[in-house]
Amino acid sequence: MLSYSQQGSTLTSSLAYLKKTFPKLTNLYSSELSNCHTHYIFAVDVSGSMVKYNEIVTPALQAFAKALPSGEQVSIIPFGTDAKENTPGLCTKIQGDAQKQVLSTSLSTLYVNDGYSPEFRHNTDVRKAVEAVNKAILNNQEVQMNVVVIITDFLNDLPEIGEKKLMSEDLEKLNHDFNNVTDNTYTRVVAMQLPKAGTGVGLCLDQLQESVFCNTSITRKFDVIQAIKDQAAISHWFEQLSREIMTEKLKAVIQLDNERNLRPSLKTKMDIDGNTIAEIHWTPNKLYRQIKIEATKTDPGSDYVFNNNEKVWQVTQDTALVDLNLGKLVHKNYGLRKFNENLNIGLSLPTDYDEELKRLSIDKPLQATSDNQSGWLFTFILPFWLTVAIIVLLILYFILVIKAFFRNSSERFIGTVDFSDSRGRDIGDTITVKVNPSRTLLIGESGNSGCDLSGASWTIKVIKKKPSALLFWKRPSFEWSAKDGFVRDGRNKKRGELGRYGKSNTKSRIDIECGPDSDHITHNVKIRIKK
Repeated sequence: MLSYSQQGSTLTSSLAYLKKTFPKLTNLYSSELSNCHTHYIFAVDVSGSMVKYNEIVTPALQAFAKALPSGEQVSIIPFGTDAKENTPGLCTKIQGDAQKQVLSTSLSTLYVNDGYSPEFRHNTDVRKAVEAVNKAILNNQEVQMNVVVIITDFLNDLPEIGEKKLMSEDLEKLNHDFNNVTDNTYTRVVAMQLPKAGTGVGLCLDQLQESVFCNTSITRKFDVIQAIKDQAAISHWFEQLSREIMTEKLKAVIQLDNERNLRPSLKTKMDIDGNTIAEIHWTPNKLYRQIKIEATKTDPGSDYVFNNNEKVWQVTQDTALVDLNLGKLVHKNYGLRKFNENLNIGLSLPTDYDEELKRLSIDKPLQATSDNQSGWLFTFILPFWLTVAIIVLLILYFILVIKAFFRNSSERFIGTVDFSDSRGRDIGDTITVKVNPSRTLLIGESGNSGCDLSGASWTIKVIKKKPSALLFWKRPSFEWSAKDGFVRDGRNKKRGELGRYGKSNTKSRIDIECGPDSDHITHNVKIRIKK
């Protein structure tokens, strides 16, 4: 129920009230407010039983019309047995004092119009009154705000009906028509119930509220005013109504601006490591110039969480915000998993008008936006690419180690051995040797594989040296040293008694000087590596 209050003798204009109460928003949307016009429709019961309210209702309507700014439209619909639509002088667009004066003069005859037939004043047809209201709204589709005030005792007083109520089929049709003509508009309906002696008063009020002017949209309101006692009270109520309508205009232009411009679309991208970025398309308007990403979360109960989730503040007039870092999505446990859940992006629109918006009961849009994301998610201390690279390298290393193990085990020595005396004269024929991996080659006095030499006081030992297979790049080598007597590198005597060569040195030749001691060199041994 709408209430009214007593005011001082000097009433503040509705626009001045708006500027005082919401100064920032009123200034911001001043041009929109001046172009946002309202169609006021007053359906006034002028049947015989209502004439006594002439001195209360008429002056209040005249004062209200006088205070209306240019561009507002007014439709006064007197009704009784019928409804008088488009009555000359009672339906006009306020464009100056001349129109206001014509309207005021016509209002003075509202209850006592000589054009009313006696039958017109005998009874009250509420259905025809509502039909006339719907037609008046239909005929003024250019406005986006309608204020309907129905002034009656809400008794459907027709002689041909029993119970003084509206029929169910009438209610259904009236509601259908009302919904059609008020679609995409802000429409406020006020029922001003005037008292009347007798039974059945107000029987139609509940019907209209519940079945016709029902609150099926956020752009519709239905209020009830009862027990208007005098002209002063009703005038104050009209003043309050004017202020509330101006407030609703401000809300309407803000919400319309939001609806037209703030239509964000969100697209998120997530790589396999969970790094998530967002692409937001939106169009800033007068009110909202900034957008902030407050948080990114998964659905409740999810095993996935966001790490390194920081607030992202964007000051922009662009229509697209691309590659905004939302954070990193991870699973509670390490591993590779299929992800298919919603990413819930908490968005906010910080402004310098928050306090006034709160008093206007305007909720900011974009509180939360969701986007479904599907794909594989890898959770580990290292990035996916690095983890894969390490695994591949480990596999490759393992393969090379295995190959090195078998290579080192199968490596053999193949070559020739020639003997000569201290003067360089050949002794015997060239000997071809094949040394199996596990066999030691002996050359000289205790030689094997045909490499024994009669009269030698020395013996050369050739053994295979295998590196660790873990060092896969190192190949086996063959190491020679003195088993008996004295031996040394004949080509590089500084190397002493120990020499080494590898299988890769296929063309190499080793010259070894041999004798019972270092002072007595009796023989030379030449070893040529073939394979």
